Amino acid sequence: MKVSAFEKKIVHYLKQMPPRMMGLESLNLIEILDMTPGAYNLNYHVRVNEKKFIFRINIEQQSGLSNQIEVEFMVLKFLESQSIAPKVLHFDDSKKYFDFDILIEEYLEGPHLSLGQDVSEVADLLAKLHSLKPVNLPCVTWKDPLLDTYALVCSDLEKYEAQKTANSETIMLAKTILKKAETEINDRRHLFQADCLNHTDVACDNFIKTAEGLRMIDWEKPRVDDYSYDIGCFLSEGAQLWCTEKVLSSADRDRFLQTYAQKSGNDLERLCEKNKIREPLISLHWILWGATKLCDLKDHRTIAQLVAAHEEKKQRYERLARPKNIQKLLDTNYKE
Repeated sequence: MKVSAFEKKIVHYLKQMPPRMMGLESLNLIEILDMTPGAYNLNYHVRVNEKKFIFRINIEQQSGLSNQIEVEFMVLKFLESQSIAPKVLHFDDSKKYFDFDILIEEYLEGPHLSLGQDVSEVADLLAKLHSLKPVNLPCVTWKDPLLDTYALVCSDLEKYEAQKTANSETIMLAKTILKKAETEINDRRHLFQADCLNHTDVACDNFIKTAEGLRMIDWEKPRVDDYSYDIGCFLSEGAQLWCTEKVLSSADRDRFLQTYAQKSGNDLERLCEKNKIREPLISLHWILWGATKLCDLKDHRTIAQLVAAHEEKKQRYERLARPKNIQKLLDTNYKE
C-alpha cells in the first residue's frame, strides 16, 4: 500500500471516530502534516481542527508480542498523570480498517534530546519512571534480568549469523564477548531484580524536550526489569551511535550516574557495578540489531511497507554495524 493510500485511510478513519475520543466537540478539519518512519512503524503527524496528534501504524511488532499495541496503550494509560510520556487516546487492533494495528496519541511539540545537552534531566526522568510500581501491567517481565540480557544477545547473534551477507568479523567478535561474559553473568546475576518498569529503548530520539519538561516517546516494548537496563541502554555507545556519531564524554557519564543515584536513592557504587556488567551486552544488542537490519536491506528481506523507511536509515545501520564498535567493547570491558 502506498503512503498516499494510508493517508486517505487515516482521514476516513478519523472521520468515523466520535469527536469526544479526540477531546473535541466536532471534527471539522483533518490534515496530514508529515510522516516520520520508524524502524517498525509509520508515524503520521495529524492535525484535527486545532489539535495535533500522532497516528501510528504498526507494521511490525518490535516486542514480539501479538498484543503489543494493547500493552503499549495500557502502559501509557498507567503513566498518564506522571509527566513522563504522551497522553494516549485510542488503539485499534481489529485490523478492520488497516491491515495493521494503530495507536493515536498526543503530538509532543519540541526537539529531540541532544547528547550535547545536560543529561541530568534524563537521569531525573528515569529515576521517576523507575520509582513507579508496575502493578497489573500486562507487559513482559524479565525474571532473571542479567541472564535474560545475555539470552537476548545470543538470540541477536543467531539471527545475524543466518543472514546471507553477515560479516564474519562481526560474528567472531560477538562470540568472543559472549564467551568472556559467561562467568561474570553466572557470578553476578543475583544482583539484578525485576522490580520496576523500564522503557528499554532509551535513545536520544525517544526523548522530546517539551515546554513542560522532558518526555519519552515510543513505548513499544516496555518491560518489568531491573532499573539497570534503561541506565545501560542510555549509556551504551550502541544506542548513542543509532542517533549520532557523538558519544557521551566520561564527565557526562559520571554526572548522569551520580544524578540518577541521588534522585533514585540507589547506591552509586552498586549502580556502577551493575552498569559495568550490563551495559556492554546492551551495546552489543544494539550493534547486532543494526547489523541485521542492514543485512535485511542488502538481502531484500525488509517488509515492503518499511523499505523506504529503512533505506532512509541505512546510514545509521552502517554506523552501528561497524566491527570496530564490537572491538571497542572488547578492549574497554573485557581486558585479560
